[in-house]
Amino acid sequence: MLKFINKINIRVKILLIFLVSSSPFGLLSTEYYFMSPGPPYQWDVEVLGQKSFDFDGSLYQLTVRRDEANYYTYLWAKMDSSVDLYEKERILPKGVSPEELDEISRVNMRNSENIAIAVALQSMGYEVTSSGDGVLVVGLLDDSPVKDKLKKGDLITAINGNIVSSVSDFIGKLRTYEIGDTVSITYIRKGKTEVFDAKLIQHVQYEGEPMVGFLASTPNEQYDFPFTVDIKTGIVGGPSAGLMMALLVYNMLTPEDITKGNVIAGTGTIAIDGSVGPVGGVKQKVIAAKRAGASLILVPTSNFQEVSEYTTNNVEIIAISSFSNAIAVISEFTSR
Repeated sequence: MLKFINKINIRVKILLIFLVSSSPFGLLSTEYYFMSPGPPYQWDVEVLGQKSFDFDGSLYQLTVRRDEANYYTYLWAKMDSSVDLYEKERILPKGVSPEELDEISRVNMRNSENIAIAVALQSMGYEVTSSGDGVLVVGLLDDSPVKDKLKKGDLITAINGNIVSSVSDFIGKLRTYEIGDTVSITYIRKGKTEVFDAKLIQHVQYEGEPMVGFLASTPNEQYDFPFTVDIKTGIVGGPSAGLMMALLVYNMLTPEDITKGNVIAGTGTIAIDGSVGPVGGVKQKVIAAKRAGASLILVPTSNFQEVSEYTTNNVEIIAISSFSNAIAVISEFTSR
């Protein structure tokens, strides 16, 4: 059926959309997920114990709408260039349930919020300490090269002999290696410490990003902040808000408005060392930013080639590698 849909012309697709949308058949699932532009957010931030400052511009975090594609949304994606289709395994790896993926997404958002606050405060000279018990394996990809070496519940404590206390710490250290490199992984299983070698593979979602091949969380992760900062993220999940959350906190705690009244939008994960990592759905996020009237859009360096064509005379898209790089880019842009 899907092969037939791919071959038909646009007029027939329009007719099919009308017919499918009014039929129970249209609600049947396909083997795809769809991804479309989501609403931009500038979250409310509550600061207790420290003065904060209002600002005139915007610092939008970009989102996508992602869900299983039924036949109606599959046809919609074929008609709308802002919507992309992905095979389910790229979004929901084999061996991971939708419930597990949702929980991992929520945990990633909570961790990303804490990391973003830490990065912003550290850049302002505040001392922030964090701790965690390591990296807990919560899921394994079916085609992972470590599927027969790790199990759910294993606690990773070091990579190449360097201690890791959290997922962010692990990812930051992992980014210093290349796809194809072999690293040693130290882990604890049932109280016994073991070590094995693993060859890094390309991330299933992010081209050029190395990964080991498992899903993880940080048990007992804690941050010791000098005062309370609470970002009201609501139901949004995932780690891709890190960069913009850090910029939002930074701008609220500094007297000078870094936006200078401009609408700035962006996306990117952030590690505790301030490095910015890749995200999924970057095309949809850039389209959403343009619809929101952004004049400057920040994207991770590793995603830039996917969206460079969307730059126009009125919208500038800049590749960002770190939090400090983002601050410098914004400063240069707003001072023109």
